[in-house]
Amino acid sequence: MERKVCLQRSTSGISSSRLGGAAWRLRAVVCLVSLLSIVFMGLPESAQAIPSYARQTGFACDICHTVYPHLTPFGREFKMHGYVMDTAECVEVKGSTKMCGVDINRIPMVSARIVSMWSNQAGGDNGAVPRGVTTAGQGFMSFPSGYNDTETLNLIGDSSIYFGGKIAPYMGTFLEFTGINDEGGNLGLGAVDFAIAAPDTMVGGKSFIYGIRGVDDVFTGDPTNSLGMWGLTSQLMGMSTHNTLYDPNRAMVEGSEIYGMWGDFSDGGIFGTVGLYHPTGSQTAGSFVQAGIAGSGKLNTSKVDEAVRLAYFFPKYGNLYAEIGASGYFGKEGMMAPTTSTIANPNYTDNYYNVGIDLQVQYIGDENLAELFAIYQNQNDSSFYGQDMYSGTDYGTSGTSVQRSGFGLMADYYYERTYGVYVKYLDQSSSKVRDMDVNGTIIGLSWYPWENVQLMIEQALFGTYNPGLAQYGSTSLAASDFNVTSIKFEFLF
Repeated sequence: MERKVCLQRSTSGISSSRLGGAAWRLRAVVCLVSLLSIVFMGLPESAQAIPSYARQTGFACDICHTVYPHLTPFGREFKMHGYVMDTAECVEVKGSTKMCGVDINRIPMVSARIVSMWSNQAGGDNGAVPRGVTTAGQGFMSFPSGYNDTETLNLIGDSSIYFGGKIAPYMGTFLEFTGINDEGGNLGLGAVDFAIAAPDTMVGGKSFIYGIRGVDDVFTGDPTNSLGMWGLTSQLMGMSTHNTLYDPNRAMVEGSEIYGMWGDFSDGGIFGTVGLYHPTGSQTAGSFVQAGIAGSGKLNTSKVDEAVRLAYFFPKYGNLYAEIGASGYFGKEGMMAPTTSTIANPNYTDNYYNVGIDLQVQYIGDENLAELFAIYQNQNDSSFYGQDMYSGTDYGTSGTSVQRSGFGLMADYYYERTYGVYVKYLDQSSSKVRDMDVNGTIIGLSWYPWENVQLMIEQALFGTYNPGLAQYGSTSLAASDFNVTSIKFEFLF
């Protein structure tokens, strides 16, 4: 018997499995049931790259990632094809028909992540802002997990269990369970990305990849990893009456995205997606409705939000790769205030939109890696009901139209994908809701002693931090009182 080893990419046309019709139909039914279960159970949380993909493909993590969560061109291909590329074993028996790639995934699809963290808030000399534990939600400035607001040291500050990889031909998933920590957190469903990718085809002499995804976050399938939970937008605060796309806890939605990629990520290509999303039950809870309509206020969940995305990937120039894109999110939610509220019309409609442009440039060399990511966004909320604690203005009775703009910039440099430094700048402002005004810089040092093991030393410096000032009811406090130093150790296996 002669044995051969080959790379199999089910969705690319390189090799395809042949399963019996009955077995295929059974598997499709099981996957469909799994999809429906996953999509309608989603609760948002942060996510990570997972080693099960490396075990499935047989490739090192840096084949798909520059540094997490940023992707290489090959990593973008892997994501577009629904996480199904794998290393299959081909067996050729002399005197009989060769059987290659029965397509049974024998690699465990389970991975885990643990983050240990120490953090320290600067605090003020007057004692108003305490030193040590963080007190004003600086988590939206932090990566990969938020600063702790109870203890300064957590051996298990965050953790996740992942189920990710190939399920069947053309079907793959990224599924996260998260929440266990040393403060008594419970395990719950986190990020969901279930992808069904069609076989590659050719359009106008270029490859065309397309498919559909079931997700619990907006733009989960975006190959740039610039939007939603993956990018800078997840760290710029929202401003709407209820959580929307760019809020720090992400929009609590469930939905689907239809996507397509014409061309490729090295020689030039265009990516587009259209998404439809529905608020989850947790988003309709009173805690997600601003002060003026809190209590039993809720959303009318019969509404559906829409999102569109278009990005162009330039042909590579030497080791340089670049992308420019635009996105839009449009929502219209029926709102119902409690009968005890002071709102003149307790039943009203909240229209909002969020549009943005983004850019990224990557230099991917043998020893040197440098990246630059930038995004600008503008959000409009037609009916903001709530109180601006910083200025003392109350919109809880009549509401108002509010706009907010946000800008994020991140640059990093790594030597041999091991020693790195990164800088992140975030700025957001609103003319009417000053509680949203923040600008700050993060400076970090990163070290990967081994793959999937990372040590970070990080300093967050605030020039403006109105959320903290509003929380303490004083506009005379210094934004620097909320500066945070942290040390994080992350291990994936």
